[in-house]
Amino acid sequence: MAVAPFDEITAIYTSFHAWSYETIVAPAVYLSRHVIDERFLPHLPQGARVLDVGCGGGKFTKYIADQRPDISIVGIDLSKPQIARAKKLLRGYGDRVRIELGDATQLAFPDASFDGVLSYGSIKHWTSQDAGLAECMRVLKPRGPLLVTDADRSATFEDSENLVANYTTPRFLAGPNLAFFRTWIAGRSLDLDDARDVASRIDLDDKDVSRIPGLPLLLISGRKAG
Repeated sequence: MAVAPFDEITAIYTSFHAWSYETIVAPAVYLSRHVIDERFLPHLPQGARVLDVGCGGGKFTKYIADQRPDISIVGIDLSKPQIARAKKLLRGYGDRVRIELGDATQLAFPDASFDGVLSYGSIKHWTSQDAGLAECMRVLKPRGPLLVTDADRSATFEDSENLVANYTTPRFLAGPNLAFFRTWIAGRSLDLDDARDVASRIDLDDKDVSRIPGLPLLLISGRKAG
């Protein structure tokens, strides 16, 4: 994605960054939505309440809402332009989907108030990954599923190419897009060892920290112990 990099990876998305990500990159990341079907949705009870941490423009929030019409979802993000995009995308869902301003490291919800917690492509932007994961676990009910994904700093060149090939940009930008992704996005995200380390400090049953095959993305998944 040929845009100016953030000064810090924890910088809040501007209107330009929000437009660039949602228009160019998000359709490529959306190819990984099968992990939601495999790791998250099957563990939600009927009528579940779900929290989407760092929901961005709401593409994955919408996917979950479409797959499970029985559940309600709260999406939070720190970027006001992203919140505006998500609200526009999800305006037809009524009270079942709420989008709010919120910080992953200081969630404004009671303990054990959600049946499932998801965070897609957001953890690298948190000011503290440990604090954010601790907050996700705090608001998650016992036995509820947690799914966290993000770019993989240790991804292969080929997997990175696979993602960038699905950007919605002209083909001649593939090289700059790949360099930008590997340097400024994956290059400042977690690698597999980082993910294992941060996941070691949360109490999950069936914990899995692994790469998403064929894409430069990794995941942390499991169910809250209890």
